[in-house]
Amino acid sequence: MCILEVFNLNTSFFVSYGIILMFMMKKIFLCFVFVTMFVGCNRMTETNKNLSYINYQGYYEAIEENTRFNSELLYYSLDGKMSVLPDGTYRYYVFLENPQIAMYNVIFLGVENDIPFAQADKMMPSIGIFETQKYNLIPYQSNPSRGYVKGLVISGETTDPTIRLKLLIEWTDKSHEKITREYFICNLDENSFTIDTMDDLNRSN
Repeated sequence: MCILEVFNLNTSFFVSYGIILMFMMKKIFLCFVFVTMFVGCNRMTETNKNLSYINYQGYYEAIEENTRFNSELLYYSLDGKMSVLPDGTYRYYVFLENPQIAMYNVIFLGVENDIPFAQADKMMPSIGIFETQKYNLIPYQSNPSRGYVKGLVISGETTDPTIRLKLLIEWTDKSHEKITREYFICNLDENSFTIDTMDDLNRSN
């Protein structure tokens, strides 16, 4: 009787210990999985950031290398605004609005005052490059939660009261087969926003 009781006691002990050990191993395994997933997500995020920056550099250098600029706005409107900040610097905005055609996956980038990419000490204003969401402009349609917006805006800060921006606007058609890219030069201060005309472009050349 005593032997049987001792045997049952030992059996219960080993069973309980085994259950505890399995529980601990399961927790360790789950922790390992979570850590692996976290590291994987971080690596993916870093990869996406690197790819976005490479794309940003490509668009920036495309503006640098471009020698032919548009002077007419056929597919959308552009406008700008500049205001003085309390510290005496300036913030400017450039708006892309009123699409006349369907524009998908829009990229919008501005480069200040012909600053070369290699000498830029700040990020130039852009939208559609670093964001995970794609932006689409469709005439008379708006559904921001699905990426269909009325317009886009880029914004930057400068110490100069007058700024000259070279703009790149790129988009695809609905089938994502045709890519269209346009370049403009605009001039912006507190009182005005102008886009270089053909005469301005001819004089600058």
